[in-house]
Amino acid sequence: MIEKFQASMLGYAIGDALASPLEDVIRYPEDGEEIIKYYTKASRSHPLSHLLPGQYSDETQLMLLIARSLSECGCFSIKDLEKKFVDWFHSQKKRSEWRFPGNTVMAACRKLAAGAPWETSGLLSAGNCAVCRTLPYALAFSKSTAMLKSSIDKSCRLSHTDPRCLGTSLSFASVISMGLSDEEFSVDKICSRAIECAQPYAIEMGRKLRIVKDSLKLDSKRAISNIGNTGYCVDSFAAALYWFLRAEGRFDSMIIGAANCGGDSDAIAAMAGGMFGAWFGLSAIPEKWFDELEGYEEIKQLACNIYRIAIPEPNN
Repeated sequence: MIEKFQASMLGYAIGDALASPLEDVIRYPEDGEEIIKYYTKASRSHPLSHLLPGQYSDETQLMLLIARSLSECGCFSIKDLEKKFVDWFHSQKKRSEWRFPGNTVMAACRKLAAGAPWETSGLLSAGNCAVCRTLPYALAFSKSTAMLKSSIDKSCRLSHTDPRCLGTSLSFASVISMGLSDEEFSVDKICSRAIECAQPYAIEMGRKLRIVKDSLKLDSKRAISNIGNTGYCVDSFAAALYWFLRAEGRFDSMIIGAANCGGDSDAIAAMAGGMFGAWFGLSAIPEKWFDELEGYEEIKQLACNIYRIAIPEPNN
């Protein structure tokens, strides 16, 4: 089980690191066009051109921020989260730490840094930043519905107050939970659970995931055109779920396809990688992806710490 926690967080970081040099730069390649198959450096005109191959963007920075908070506190702490978001906000002033953060999360952190309480720091946005970063909660609280919903709700509202972020985060968490519980890999069951968990916060999820199911029969370019690959949280989660379901346990085809699908590809590939790891574990991810991944050892250790929160050792 612990390897699924590690694989989920590592799969997430791999997807982000692979796709971040491509975010908002390319669309799904035409037939015969070269695709990116391994970590690469962003073009000189890209906002992340200062990063080396294998380094990740703000998606993984914020996911790890939450993982560290859980690890250090042993539970969800909104006060610790506020502090860590403010510290992260100030760190973005350093070129080496700047990872192309979204306007909404930066505006929310600016308000926190100015002394605003977390209840008033968020903006009315349904961007996917709030959804992507909730992976550690999905892992830590997969057996506690109340704790899962409470932590995700507060974490989302700290920067994104649109209820669709909560609904989509709960859908994302439901796929993680099913994988950790060794449930049957069934497209119908996975989509039905995700739709159920999104209600009543993201009503559109039902229609969107029906498109995902129908698109599994199509070529990937047409499928992504039908589903969408924007930064809107429902779009990006649905696209990530499409790649996860389509791959049927093949990590390379999933992560490479998601990274090259255009739009907000780093968020899409990161969520796809997180879902894959929770279902198929560490042995299903080829070791080549670990060699140049930024923070590999820390991510593995944080995943172990979160596992101990989710599955506490019995009292002696």
